[in-house]
Amino acid sequence: MSAPSRHRHRRAQAGFTLLETIVTLVVVSLIVVVLMQALQQALGLRTRLLRFERETRMSTLQEQWFRDTVSSAIPDLPDALGPIRGDAATLALVTAAPLRGAGPERIGWSLQAEGSTQALIYAGADKAPVRVVGGLRDAAFSYLDADGRWRNGWRQEEGRPPLPRMVRLAATTSTGPLLWLVPIAVDGREHRYLRLEELDVGL
Repeated sequence: MSAPSRHRHRRAQAGFTLLETIVTLVVVSLIVVVLMQALQQALGLRTRLLRFERETRMSTLQEQWFRDTVSSAIPDLPDALGPIRGDAATLALVTAAPLRGAGPERIGWSLQAEGSTQALIYAGADKAPVRVVGGLRDAAFSYLDADGRWRNGWRQEEGRPPLPRMVRLAATTSTGPLLWLVPIAVDGREHRYLRLEELDVGL
């Protein structure tokens, strides 16, 4: 074997040259950078998904609180717990499913100003009010009567069912429109039939 051939053979057996080592380190560094960016994006996506899931779960829970209390509304007499009364900003009723405690209980929902927005507030009997939803704009309650018309207020009137067929809460939030439609589960009876002594039954 000639001298140049033996020299090249010894170089091949000596391992990586300095240039090859530098190139290898550069390639490995690029791979690490790409992997770190992918990891950061994955973690950011996970954080956004968890936040969205938490907000969605809370929004669903808030709506369910409103639905449970309003759909369980029951008629009552003025000299007892009182009839349902409502306007665009307040709603007071007797419910069989209050948020705290056992029903029936007279509770109230109200829309109160918070700076430039509104908040939905729940108040039970002898309990501190609870802020349920905030950041509402142009929020209002409305009430569906027996003729299928939406009314801005509700009062017990002679000759009419004591309860609306449905209660609606409409508002605008930072994420879009909010529309809660809650049918009243109880088929409200005229208040003159609510007193036991006025029922023509033999007990």
